[in-house]
Amino acid sequence: MKHKLTVLVAISAALTLAGCSQTTQSNTQSSQSKTSKVAKNSSDNSNTSTASSKNKDTYTKLSASKMDYKTTASAIAVYAAQKYGDTWEIAVNAAKQGNLGVAFRSKDATGITSDNDGYVYEVSGTGKSSNARYMLAGDGADKQVTIFVKQRNLDTTSLKDIVAYLNQKNDADLVKQLAEKTQLNVKLAGDEDTQKTTNNSSASVIPSSLQGTWYTADTGNGNIDTLTVTDNKINDEAGFSMNVKAKTSGSSTSDGYMKQTTINGISFYSFTNMGQTPGQGSTYLAPHTEDGQSVIVSANSNGRTNAVYWKSEALAKKNSNKQFSDLKY
Repeated sequence: MKHKLTVLVAISAALTLAGCSQTTQSNTQSSQSKTSKVAKNSSDNSNTSTASSKNKDTYTKLSASKMDYKTTASAIAVYAAQKYGDTWEIAVNAAKQGNLGVAFRSKDATGITSDNDGYVYEVSGTGKSSNARYMLAGDGADKQVTIFVKQRNLDTTSLKDIVAYLNQKNDADLVKQLAEKTQLNVKLAGDEDTQKTTNNSSASVIPSSLQGTWYTADTGNGNIDTLTVTDNKINDEAGFSMNVKAKTSGSSTSDGYMKQTTINGISFYSFTNMGQTPGQGSTYLAPHTEDGQSVIVSANSNGRTNAVYWKSEALAKKNSNKQFSDLKY
């Protein structure tokens, strides 16, 4: 009897220990499972936080030193719309639904009085003449931008400061979207400058071999510069504009006259402001041929080539900064 009781006690103790072991093991596994889930969740949160942080740091940025003329016009418009509202905001909002048109106008036609000798860029999103205007002076990131509403001078600031402001506002994407829809040297309805030029230009002055829209990538940074020549007017995006008269007299600082001259065996046409003689400060253009393509050679008074203009942007990019053996550099 005593022996049986001893066996029963031993069996009972063994069962108790087995139960405790299973309970402990179950609790340990549960604890490990919870710990694993917590660690996983923590890792997921960390990854999400890192991704979010990366997204915040990957906003598109503008560069003032690598900006073509269409992007420059778009950046100025967006900046002015945010800073000053008024007609600038109207132009930008309209351009979002259509195109951002930029007309090249003279100071005389707009009534703007400024020490700047360049011409006035008039910005519109409706295709109609606008009071949103600006003028440029200088080059590169330090280029000075003077912003107007009609004839009222609002401010002069540098392109790099405009770009810094837009980058801070994370507006680079908007600027680039508008730049893709920007059209330069457009004719706006009600453009008094266009009417004035037409009225004063009864006969074609510039030869047809120079006329048209031409492109060059000889800008040093690969950007495209456009030269537009009509029968009586020259515009380029670098800031040169001239109404070409048949006679060497005129009342406007935007007026000039043309003469023909041969330099280094190439027949150039010089375009000179009224009251001046051809030479330094004049623009020299020559119809020419390179690689079987019609081009325009732009040079200084010594015949040294500044740029070669092509009939398409693709040809301009293909021949970017290329030097030709028959031209002087």
